Amino acid sequence: MLDSPSPKQPQILQLSPNLELFTEGTPPLNTLFVLGRTPQGEEQLLVVDPPADAPTRFHLAKTVAALYTGDRAAAPLPQVELQPGGVAHLRVGEHFLDVYAQPSGAVVYLPAVGVLLSGEYGSNALPPRIVAGSDGSNELETLRLLARLIRQNNFQLCVPYAGEPMRDKVAVMARLAADVAYLHGLRRVIPALLTRGEPLETIERTTDSLLPGDRQSEEAWAVHAHNLSVLTGMAAAQ
Repeated sequence: MLDSPSPKQPQILQLSPNLELFTEGTPPLNTLFVLGRTPQGEEQLLVVDPPADAPTRFHLAKTVAALYTGDRAAAPLPQVELQPGGVAHLRVGEHFLDVYAQPSGAVVYLPAVGVLLSGEYGSNALPPRIVAGSDGSNELETLRLLARLIRQNNFQLCVPYAGEPMRDKVAVMARLAADVAYLHGLRRVIPALLTRGEPLETIERTTDSLLPGDRQSEEAWAVHAHNLSVLTGMAAAQ
């Protein structure tokens, strides 16, 4: 790693051989590095959720690719192409990755080591982000997928894109339940208020209470405002 622009000291956690978790910032943003070798002995690297300036921040292998769990600023690196609705099985060295491509983002699971990258979900820092054109049902489906994966016996660690990684299965499920409650609340309240002809200010004031109590940062409120914009637009168009 080269110099970091973050005032908070980055943390690097080795999860297993050739598998490292890089965390920095407030709220903490997580990047996973998966290192392997080609049959010719050349180093290869898969970076999950790299920062946009990754090529200038890190010493990267010659053969490198990026994979994103959500829609965010992309680094100038070759990207793994995903088809929503499918499951891709990747191998990097001794590590196998199951990549579930959802309309609302990707979920990455390494079953051999029990590491789950949950993307926009299961965070203690931010609420789930609703993608443009969704009424929230895509996001709820992804949460159901995450719950199924976490219930597996080999689960060890949940790593959201933003927020603290969590090993305790019960605590992770509680985070997912908070995500579900938040999305259900938005889907219930916004159409009802629009049907009654309530102004946007009333909708904003009413839905503010739905944001989970542990997610009250400026970044969390920005995601919440984005979600209101998406859902009010969807409801008004129907």
